[in-house]
Amino acid sequence: MSGPADAEIIVTPFALDDESSLPLALAREWLNDEERVRADRFKFEIHRERFTRGRGMLRHLLGDSLGVAPGSLVFATGEKGKPYLPGSDLHFNLSHSENRAALAVSLLSSIGIDIERFDRRVDVDGLSCRCFRETEIARFAGMSAEEKRRAFFWVWTAKEARMKATGEGFHLEPQRIEVAFADGLPSRYLEPAHPPAYVQPVVLPGDETACSVAALVPFRVKVVGCRFMG
Repeated sequence: MSGPADAEIIVTPFALDDESSLPLALAREWLNDEERVRADRFKFEIHRERFTRGRGMLRHLLGDSLGVAPGSLVFATGEKGKPYLPGSDLHFNLSHSENRAALAVSLLSSIGIDIERFDRRVDVDGLSCRCFRETEIARFAGMSAEEKRRAFFWVWTAKEARMKATGEGFHLEPQRIEVAFADGLPSRYLEPAHPPAYVQPVVLPGDETACSVAALVPFRVKVVGCRFMG
C-alpha cells in the first residue's frame, strides 16, 4: 500500500478470520510483548486470533506505507487514549466488527473510522432512543425490520467515526451528534458545530457492513484491497 496523498484517507478492509489476509503465526511474530500479553488475555481462541491478526495487519499496512518492518513500529498513546506513531506524519484508526475490520490511514491528524456488521445483534430500538436524535429516529418510519437495522448502523457508524476522530470517544455523548443523510447514507454532521467535522460513507465489497469515515477537514476516501503476498 502506497502512502496517502494530501487530504486523502485510505481505507483498507480485511478479514480477521482468514489466513490469506495474514498468516496468524507471522502476525504474532510482529507483535511486541505488551500486544502478545493483551492477546493472551482473551478467553476464547477466536478472539485471541482476531486481535492478533488485527494488530498484525495494522503493523503490516503502516509499515508498508512507511517503508519499515512491521515489527519495528513503536506506538504511543495520546492524552485521550488514541494511539499514534511518534515522529511520523502518518495517522491511523482501526475498527472491527466480528470477522471484519477496516483501517483508515491519512496525513490528516484527526481521523476516525467505524465499521459494523449489519447482522450484529443489538437492541436497535433501545439504542436509538438513548443515542439518536429525533430527526434520525424519524427516518426509520415505515421501514421493515431489516431496513431499519441497516439504517441504524449507518447512523451509528457516522456517530462513532465522529467520536473517534477527535479521540473523545463516549466522552462525546452520541446524542450530541446529529447526522444528516442523502440517498440513505451519512452526508454531513449538523451537530456539534465546533469543531466542525466531515463524514463520508464507505460501501465496502460484499455489502455486509456499514462503514463511515470522519475528519475535521474536508477529505476524499480511497478504498484499497489487501491480500498478504508474503
